[in-house]
Amino acid sequence: MSSNRSGIVTTPPPTSPDLVPGPGRMRNGRGASSVRRRSTWLAGVVLAALVALMAGAPAQAGPASSGALTSVAARPTIVLVHGAFAGPSSWDEVSAALRKDGYTSVAVPLPLSGTVDDIATVRATLDAVAGPKVVVGHSYGGFVISDAAAGRSDVSALVYTAAFVPAAGESIIGLGAGYAPAAFLAPGHITFDSAGRATITSTNFRDDFAQDLSPRLAATLDRAQTPTDLSILFAPSADVAWPAIPSWYAVSGADRVIDPALQRYMAARAGATTVTFDDASHAGGFTHYSARFTKLVEQPPSGALGGHDTAYAMGQWTSWPTRFETSGEPSPVGSS
Repeated sequence: MSSNRSGIVTTPPPTSPDLVPGPGRMRNGRGASSVRRRSTWLAGVVLAALVALMAGAPAQAGPASSGALTSVAARPTIVLVHGAFAGPSSWDEVSAALRKDGYTSVAVPLPLSGTVDDIATVRATLDAVAGPKVVVGHSYGGFVISDAAAGRSDVSALVYTAAFVPAAGESIIGLGAGYAPAAFLAPGHITFDSAGRATITSTNFRDDFAQDLSPRLAATLDRAQTPTDLSILFAPSADVAWPAIPSWYAVSGADRVIDPALQRYMAARAGATTVTFDDASHAGGFTHYSARFTKLVEQPPSGALGGHDTAYAMGQWTSWPTRFETSGEPSPVGSS
């Protein structure tokens, strides 16, 4: 994991130990004799292929075809965008799982100073990352990525978890009309710093934001809060990306920040392939359910098509792709 001067956290995929040389030997303990044997074997394979071609016979495929290598090399970068009252470390579990599966991810640190700054921050990150990208947003981060990815040809998919998915001209406060209000809006649940930016009080953070997590893990997320300018609740969205880019959505079924009914409405309107984590809190999708959410993030690169009629095998899907079985889900991380 590395962090550049802008604070963007990049997690590259692991490097095979066979490819990392040490002084006089490979890092995994195989020495020069192993390299010579491998070179001899490769030379034999090449010679056999040349003989087959000269004889007019088709050469047999080796252990890894060039197509497979191209597929790995062409994997998109996963760009992760956190929401309000959070920071890039929110994505640590998802980033680690993506890295294990061979993906590079970038966790974008939003300033949370207003929609203009936050959208510009994500656009700058997208400009800086070469190649195709899958963009993932949580909560207010969904609002941000919907705007930031608009009109881009390098973003192949949008993935949301407990996130706002606005249409052009909509605000977060407008989207929430007629639905249960966010728990943190109750009197006394937020506090303001000298710049007028808000954080959820430590007393209320777990109940409002992360009730399915252990007290220890909830406290970790609490400490990582970025003070948030609440003007983000009232700013209208500009042009949005989801009408032109396939999308996926993970509904948090026990969310106390964004009404699950509103999540389902936004996901349906966007035509997103939708899963539901029945007992997930607002933070549950990227913590309690991080393993399953990671598999959802990996669906677009694997070639699965977005949309409600798409059925694909992933974990324990039921026959209807908008519901994900939660039986057997492990207990929250760090239970105490």
